[in-house]
Amino acid sequence: PEVLLASMIAREVPTFSWFVLLVLGLIYTQQQWSRYSLNYLYNVSQDDDFVSIKHADSISYTEYGILTGYGFSGTFCLAGLVAGRAADISSRKLIIFTGIFAWNVALLMIGYSHSYLEVLLWRLVLGFGQAFSSPASYSLIADYFPESQRSQANGLFACGVYIGGGMASMCISMSADLGWRNTCFLIAAIGFCISVIEVVSIREPQRPSRKSKLPALNAEGGHIPAAAKKNFVQAIWAIFSNELVVLVFAASSLRYMGGYVIAGYLPALFASVFPNFDDQYSYINAYVVAGGGFISSWLGGMLADKWRAVEPRARMYLPVCGCFGSLPFMAICCLASNFYVSIFLGLFVEYLIAECWFGPVVATMQSALEADCRALAIACFTLIATFFGSLASYILGYIYDAMLARGYPDTIIRWLVLWSVVTSYVFAGALFLYCATLTRLDTMVTQEKKPLLRGKGLFIDSSE
Repeated sequence: PEVLLASMIAREVPTFSWFVLLVLGLIYTQQQWSRYSLNYLYNVSQDDDFVSIKHADSISYTEYGILTGYGFSGTFCLAGLVAGRAADISSRKLIIFTGIFAWNVALLMIGYSHSYLEVLLWRLVLGFGQAFSSPASYSLIADYFPESQRSQANGLFACGVYIGGGMASMCISMSADLGWRNTCFLIAAIGFCISVIEVVSIREPQRPSRKSKLPALNAEGGHIPAAAKKNFVQAIWAIFSNELVVLVFAASSLRYMGGYVIAGYLPALFASVFPNFDDQYSYINAYVVAGGGFISSWLGGMLADKWRAVEPRARMYLPVCGCFGSLPFMAICCLASNFYVSIFLGLFVEYLIAECWFGPVVATMQSALEADCRALAIACFTLIATFFGSLASYILGYIYDAMLARGYPDTIIRWLVLWSVVTSYVFAGALFLYCATLTRLDTMVTQEKKPLLRGKGLFIDSSE
């Protein structure tokens, strides 16, 4: 118990650490905006080349399922392994900058596309670029924030998913005013501007190296011995020999399947069930996703850090509560006959409850692993979870196309979405609960962070 309580002692985090988190959050927001813009540009109600990429490039629902699934994750997952390893041994700020540049070039070229195959090609490039962002970002967060505040920092960073997803929702209205091509150009231009801010403002924390003649100093002024870094095979073994980490991968993959269904097919649900509410949906959904997701992710991370002071399993209990507690409101979202009941009482409350999970889960992995394999662990986590999320997206698109071909009304999507999410959340929640039963004190607090240099707010691992 003394180890756990010691890890909970509040430590002052310098202002620059919060600034770095803000910049990383902006990058993550633009990344998600770029990624999910296709979901809304495809599902606009108008069938003309200026507004709809679906009509302009003749994309079916099965092809859409590929574009939002393996047409993105095929490169995102594989490149993520390279990016994760690179982030453990190389300059993370340059890795992130390279990724931002690559994915915004891809988005720019999507704006010039005229066929499904062209969109697929540049979606794969977009996935390749975006793979380089998250592993390096989470690795930087682990260096800039101590153990006792890492769930909150991860939760705040994860808010970029919801803010970016909310901004993507506005693409419905943007495409009506600017056209879908100019919408892609505008989002890409914003991304290029953010890349300049990142490369000139973020400092790469110094990491101990076997080649370093001057070892790092700890908070007390003593030297921290430089340990030999793991090679790739050793890092992979460290990750997949950790039972808790592997089970967290599995539970998160199940949770991702429901998340991919929501992100990919709720726009189609609202377009088919409430076809006269395009403008209202575009703006209200932006606030619902951004606001509900932000509040849930932020409070989830903060609550996990505070609750964990008295309950070491708190980081696993929160995802359980999110999975099971959100299901009634997902049912309201899918089945309500009133648009405002569906989006406010259903979707908004679902986001408030469900999205508390990500920060605590990432913090669990960071705590359970040493610093020289954390970024690779995030890449493996992303690869596995994205693979299964993409699988859910593809399968649902295929089923939906087949049912439409057999004469089912397009509103059948509400039942497909509901049962997909329910199945995903129930199994994910059960597995997170099982993870909590395996969680012991020594598995939850293994790599406490100490200041790298006094007053700089940077943290590295040292043995207790």
